[in-house]
Amino acid sequence: MIALQHELWAQLILILLFSFLTGSELRGYQNKFHADTQELSLGTVRTLTLTGLMASVFFLVNEWLYLLGFAALAVLFSLLYWQRLKLQSGSLLTFLVWALTYSYAPLVMMQPLWLASGVFVVIVLLLNSKQVLNDWEQKVSNEELNTLAKLVLLSVVILPLLPQENINQWLPVSPFKIWLAVVVVSSVSYLGYVSQKFFVKDQGLMVTGILGGLYSSTATTVVLAKKSIEYPRLSYKMTAAIISATGLMYVRLWVIVALFMWSVALELLPIMLGLSVLAFGLSFIYIQVEKRNGEHKHVDSSAAQNPLELKVAFIFAGLFVLMAVVTQFVMSQYGDTGVRYLSALVGFTDIDPFVLSILNGQYEAQNTVIAGAILIAAGSNNLLKAIYAIVLGEPKAGRYSAFWLVLLGLISITIGWQL
Repeated sequence: MIALQHELWAQLILILLFSFLTGSELRGYQNKFHADTQELSLGTVRTLTLTGLMASVFFLVNEWLYLLGFAALAVLFSLLYWQRLKLQSGSLLTFLVWALTYSYAPLVMMQPLWLASGVFVVIVLLLNSKQVLNDWEQKVSNEELNTLAKLVLLSVVILPLLPQENINQWLPVSPFKIWLAVVVVSSVSYLGYVSQKFFVKDQGLMVTGILGGLYSSTATTVVLAKKSIEYPRLSYKMTAAIISATGLMYVRLWVIVALFMWSVALELLPIMLGLSVLAFGLSFIYIQVEKRNGEHKHVDSSAAQNPLELKVAFIFAGLFVLMAVVTQFVMSQYGDTGVRYLSALVGFTDIDPFVLSILNGQYEAQNTVIAGAILIAAGSNNLLKAIYAIVLGEPKAGRYSAFWLVLLGLISITIGWQL
């Protein structure tokens, strides 16, 4: 009995503490954002503290009494809301905060403590983030919300419904793994897209290059090469941005490999880390040269485009299936050498479907062969980007970028071929 009484006292203290602090936060919110308005209110600190106490007493006496208390206070708030509408103030925030405060009693007494604590923390965060949320609302369009809905559709709705058995011997992957590959690549690309568009949109060429590598180093190279024509005096900085996109491409590829085949990721870690460090080191050198010889000018060079169009997702899935069939055929007919030649050719297209197909398929290949194929594909993709840079870019920036992209590509291909 004594232990039970102590437990009830502890629960009551927690309820009163949560209610008091919630009331304090509500008062701070009103003083900060509505100090100049005469908004009708039933109170803040003392009112919410007494609300928590009343809810505790009613809940301990009888659950029907608890519900009756909620209904009575809801009627009171309805009358208050009616008066607010006459004053053209229709916010339900106070009522929602009060209703959550009233729920502290059953949460503390019946549920784990983290749940009530979590509710309190969310209330505090939302009350103190009005300006941030308003600014975010101005930035986010309906298109971005649709994009987020597509990501949920791809990953949460479609993925769990797909079978996990391999389709056949010529297509040694399951529908689940095919769509999982779509989800992973879309999510990684979407991370770069959101970061580039919302968080660091106006941070210049280097951020564009780095985040563009997370999204698509090929697309970023094309955009920056074209942009270098407009800013010929920024050739060193353009070169640094293009090389940094490729530096992050190695990081992006390694993350994808690690998500699907950790043993291959361990094989590739020192190689891809070294190539990435080399790329970023070159970028750093060109930045220093730019500081001494170039112009300080802001360049709008965003390469971000929505990566979650469903049409694009289905095209990627189709390419994934095609690459899985081709890889299976080449591996069965020509062995490891055939896979290396295939990866060199694939690098001149989109390498993601090939990389994910070779990681997800049940092929009779050693980890070194898979790692080598991924490196060769990445290297030949660098050669493709070098062509884009020298054809589309300003002469000086195009030559510098192409030279280092070719060097990185040849190093990748050489190491991959020797694995």
